[in-house]
Amino acid sequence: MDPSAMSVYVIGDSHGHYLFARAQAATAHCLPGHTMHRAGRDGLEHLLNLIEPAPGDDYIFVFGEIDVRQHLIRVAGEKGWAYEAVVTELADRYITALRASLDGLAHRPRVSLLGIVPPFDHPQGARVLPPHGPLRDRLVVWYLLSEAIKERAREAGYGFIPIPKIYHARDGSLKRRYSDGFAHIAKDCTGPVVRAVEKALGVDLAFRPLPRRRHLLRSALRQIALINDDWSALWSLGESVIDA
Repeated sequence: MDPSAMSVYVIGDSHGHYLFARAQAATAHCLPGHTMHRAGRDGLEHLLNLIEPAPGDDYIFVFGEIDVRQHLIRVAGEKGWAYEAVVTELADRYITALRASLDGLAHRPRVSLLGIVPPFDHPQGARVLPPHGPLRDRLVVWYLLSEAIKERAREAGYGFIPIPKIYHARDGSLKRRYSDGFAHIAKDCTGPVVRAVEKALGVDLAFRPLPRRRHLLRSALRQIALINDDWSALWSLGESVIDA
């Protein structure tokens, strides 16, 4: 099969857009705010129907960060469940819905699940909805959900590609200097993720690194923003893909 005829599609939430914004050979079909819970409840046909499948295509699914940040701790409290129980229920529902959605495709793609971007605490003054629960609890549910998805991916015959360790602080949280100050890995800091995907799948995603001088300048500006707890500067740096 001609590798040039194969396509790589990213399906998921806004993290799919951010992580692959500079990967020219990846096509993202992602909806901001789309949770793993919703995917497990409603299925994924509405996103998969946007793709014309062909033999040998790669589908990469990116879900879970929003559930960790906003919902799992709250749901566990409301139901009186342990974190492991609420995570297990979500992971089972998600993989069941994913398999059902993929079974209806004309051509079976190679399927991979991308690891969940780890949680962290926003810089002071961030004008965003605060996360639900303290960071230590979000790290627990993030770890449990990541492990559950990894295991279920293996059972289903799907690949699992973890977020590289370079992004992790000592406690497992996302290093702020790689973030947009909100929840994402900044668009100009995604090189290690894309390279990990390329290595795992044996594909070339045509990633566009920033010119070295511009990369160093943005790194310095990001460090100044961290020192000043300047959320708006982090957001602007993390959001921008104007540096072609």
